[in-house]
Amino acid sequence: MADLPTNERLYIWGRNLFQQQQEPVLWAGSVLGAAARKMGRSPEIDEALILAEREDQWPRGREVFDRIRRRSLSREDPLTEEHALYFALAELVAKLAHNAAGQRPPFDHDSGWRVGPTAYRLAGATDDPELHEDLTRALGGWLQDL
Repeated sequence: MADLPTNERLYIWGRNLFQQQQEPVLWAGSVLGAAARKMGRSPEIDEALILAEREDQWPRGREVFDRIRRRSLSREDPLTEEHALYFALAELVAKLAHNAAGQRPPFDHDSGWRVGPTAYRLAGATDDPELHEDLTRALGGWLQDL
């Protein structure tokens, strides 16, 4: 895999990581929760965290995604690079919940494959060793030799 371009290696790693998960929505929520401990909270992040924890809420995935996306794209209060990645993680949680609930139309089938790469990029953008450690633990491992 070392001879592949960086983005391709991240994508393959993310796919493999996601496919190992028994409870993918809960797992993605735990990754978001790890980020939330260092990145701060917002109503949109809190909603995504609750969504991940409660299967009865998963059908609301698209609604939660739309709220997160509106905040992500806000021109009045633009997000920093780090927070854009953080909100991208929250969007992925909402997409996974929506798809797991069997709602139509589904989001991209590979949405879950992006959790690991997005967390990896977030850790790199913040350069915070504690966040890196928390994300590694939540992900269940880290991509080596990138």
